[in-house]
Amino acid sequence: MVRDVAQALETKFGEPRKVSIVWKPQNTIGVDDEAGEKILRLINSLEDNDDVQNVYANFEVSDALLAKLSG
Repeated sequence: MVRDVAQALETKFGEPRKVSIVWKPQNTIGVDDEAGEKILRLINSLEDNDDVQNVYANFEVSDALLAKLSG
């Protein structure tokens, strides 16, 4: 099924650079800045581990927290 979709898109838009399945949550949970900061630190630690291939989550944090942590 995924291959059929990829082929249809390739026919319309040309050869893709990458084809993959992306998991997106159907339901998200809003968290406060304190919990969001802890979760984002955990995710960063997991992503730094060579044994971890993918990390998925279903939470939402404020734009202000994302700006604070990325800046």
